[in-house]
Amino acid sequence: MITKLIVGLGNPGEEYRCTRHNFGFMVLDILSDRWSIPLDSEGDFSVYGRGRVGETEVYLIKPLTYMNCSGVALKEWFERFPVEEDTVLVVHDDLDLPEGEVRMKRGGGHGGHRGLMSIFEETGKNNFSRVRIGTGRPPGRERDREAIVEWLLTPLDSAKIEELKVSFDKAAKCVEDFVLCGIERAMERCNRKTKF
Repeated sequence: MITKLIVGLGNPGEEYRCTRHNFGFMVLDILSDRWSIPLDSEGDFSVYGRGRVGETEVYLIKPLTYMNCSGVALKEWFERFPVEEDTVLVVHDDLDLPEGEVRMKRGGGHGGHRGLMSIFEETGKNNFSRVRIGTGRPPGRERDREAIVEWLLTPLDSAKIEELKVSFDKAAKCVEDFVLCGIERAMERCNRKTKF
């Protein structure tokens, strides 16, 4: 049986739950409900759930190391399983995409994303697949580091979360396509310019 690891990036703790930096966690929560895979098991540096989607064994993984040390948690999984990079998908926020835009890619750089940077450094791997959910940048302060941190870590109100649900649902569908159809077909569907 094929095993795929789906990793959502974010920060643990209630104060971060509804922030832009936790888009990866939000998508994993959707998948956990949709696939009836509760995130109720604990590794050394993560919480996770295990289940099946079609003929594929799936692990849903949330690192508990905080965003900037996400690689510590993922290293544990790479050491635990003889996984190939093409069986790993990471879901994360992306400053360089407009708010709510969802894109998929395989491999590439980290683009300054501290979570991805940590994964590269800790595991030595960068060819895994990604689902990127746009946060946009703070208006008028697009390159101001302090403003960016505040933008990513300030809790969103319920109206904004409701507005973004369509993006989270699209991201969850992209993950599902990755699990059932593979990365090429998933990217083809996810990255279409037409309405999802």
